Amino acid sequence: MKKAKENDKSKAICVNCESVVVTTFQYRDVPLSDKSVVVNNVLVAVCDNCDGVVSIPHQEAEKIKQTLNNVTE
Repeated sequence: MKKAKENDKSKAICVNCESVVVTTFQYRDVPLSDKSVVVNNVLVAVCDNCDGVVSIPHQEAEKIKQTLNNVTE
């Protein structure tokens, strides 16, 4: 599996733009969907049109898991 790196480009479907868009991987602090937890400094694919987060690569799953575990402890 290829690992994404900062500034790599890809394509994804952006919910805000409602289309397939070009994305750039960047490190961001990302709130989970219920906004109760923020995962700090996680690599995400960002829409080049609207600057929204469109996906998180699988390689960041462990960082998200660790953040959730720290919250529940």
